[in-house]
Amino acid sequence: MDKLFWGSIARNHFQVPAGYSVEQLTPELLHRLGEPDPELRDYYIYSTLENWIQEGFYNHAALRSMIMQLAENMRHELGTQGDDTVLLRSFSALTLSDVLKYDNKHPFLARSEVHGILEQAIDYLVSEQDLRGYVTGKGWLHALAHAGDLLGVLARNRHIGDVELKRMMAAIAERVTLPTDYSYMTLEEERLALVVIAALTRDILSPTFWPWWGRQMAQVEERMRWEDTVRFAQPPDICAYHNTKLFLHSLYFQLTITGYKMRGTQELVETIRQTLNRLDPGFFSADVIKILDADIHTEDLT
Repeated sequence: MDKLFWGSIARNHFQVPAGYSVEQLTPELLHRLGEPDPELRDYYIYSTLENWIQEGFYNHAALRSMIMQLAENMRHELGTQGDDTVLLRSFSALTLSDVLKYDNKHPFLARSEVHGILEQAIDYLVSEQDLRGYVTGKGWLHALAHAGDLLGVLARNRHIGDVELKRMMAAIAERVTLPTDYSYMTLEEERLALVVIAALTRDILSPTFWPWWGRQMAQVEERMRWEDTVRFAQPPDICAYHNTKLFLHSLYFQLTITGYKMRGTQELVETIRQTLNRLDPGFFSADVIKILDADIHTEDLT
């Protein structure tokens, strides 16, 4: 089917066209989630699947078959960088999040099935190497953001408990601290921070978990002390350092500006403060103003 065909479905409020069935069209939709044309991919292919999933066009057997195909798509040439293969992986992760959203509202998946999806989602999060956010002519690639969306929806699932939430949080800590050539530029850190918020909303994790979690992210400092950011560290370590800080900043402001009051929020905020203090002790102190004026009395400022 050509772009005009898929566009006509979107313009007709995603009604199934006469002479076709959902069963006939879905295999091509799943295959074409990796289309390099951003209009075709985002607004026609992905949006059609999203709408049909949420509107209940698929029975449970069809959704289970879709999960298998999407998981296979997420593994397609995983580890490659700089080509169009990331589009299929990324938008398959996003579509899988829509299947999980449907399951959260209309439960049909067994515990073992959800846990299997969780393992696939974690593997994708930490294994994806093509982290580009937006490319002119290709549109949004956004693999990390879409992996975060999938984990965030999983965090709200009834089959996800304390152990699984801790696995998610550990995977996020691993991802943001990994050496990479890519610095977060297109709100990847905000989408990953939202996964942590989703975990907090479950009221399952003990507040004592967060200091341990913070120590996992603070380990990025062992590869590169803050004094070395410009002259001595390798570029992948610099990116890991800045991505970790940016993620923690985003999480801090999501928690504090919104005024969330979930159990563990205060402990998490304090953990973020301590972790940032360890990563960047020079600038999280009242004395830092002395760089500009050595004679200033900081005791008058605090």
